[in-house]
Amino acid sequence: MEKILPNILIVDDDIQTIKIMSLYLEETANVFSVLGGIQALDFLKQHSVDMILLDVEMPDMNGFQTLEQIRKIKECSHIPVILVTGHRDRYASLNIRILGIEGYLLKPVSKEVLNCRISEIYQKNTETSHRKTILLIDDDMAYLKQLNSLLKDSYHVIMINSGKLALNYLLKHTPDLILLDYQMPGYNGSDFMREIQEKYPDKQIPVILMTGTLTQEILNGFDTYIPVACLQKPVNKETLFEHIENVFKP
Repeated sequence: MEKILPNILIVDDDIQTIKIMSLYLEETANVFSVLGGIQALDFLKQHSVDMILLDVEMPDMNGFQTLEQIRKIKECSHIPVILVTGHRDRYASLNIRILGIEGYLLKPVSKEVLNCRISEIYQKNTETSHRKTILLIDDDMAYLKQLNSLLKDSYHVIMINSGKLALNYLLKHTPDLILLDYQMPGYNGSDFMREIQEKYPDKQIPVILMTGTLTQEILNGFDTYIPVACLQKPVNKETLFEHIENVFKP
């Protein structure tokens, strides 16, 4: 059976870089290229791709500005993006997950590193494309990792450890379910859900609330946006899966 190759778009203002990366990928991908962010947006409105290699330092519209506009195209909201940069970018490394970036590569990129990274990402996205996405929000990173270890084999899991970052994530993404810690600094569960409703009224995302102290006062603290379940922390694995499966029942 003929091997299906990924469609990859290279976005760079340097024609020489485009030629080199295209040559590196000619046997492992169907490669398309454009010179800059504006051309990238025009291309993506008319064509479907599996991955984008995006240069950071471009005139007129840099990589971050281009990515922001790409994510506004409905069909492009979940396309994996790899930033390509001539220097280490602290901003990119700190915000990879929130910006919807799979990572970044330093120029000059070797053929082996480029093909290896693309293969990893393409395989991962192919394997998880059919899975439901669950957004985990908790200020306790250790507990986030514990939940992730329970869920990662069955679902596509996104972990975020603050309400503010989670709201930024929801600007560009719509998960299938949110697991929300009630007691977070800055936002409690009802405040956070109220923010979602005000900022993103079109997003109807089911929420399972998690709390160390489940009281009637907490249950009464919600308006029209009500959690589908409230679970006592630490959450039992069987109970957690039962409630998640109830949410995803057809």
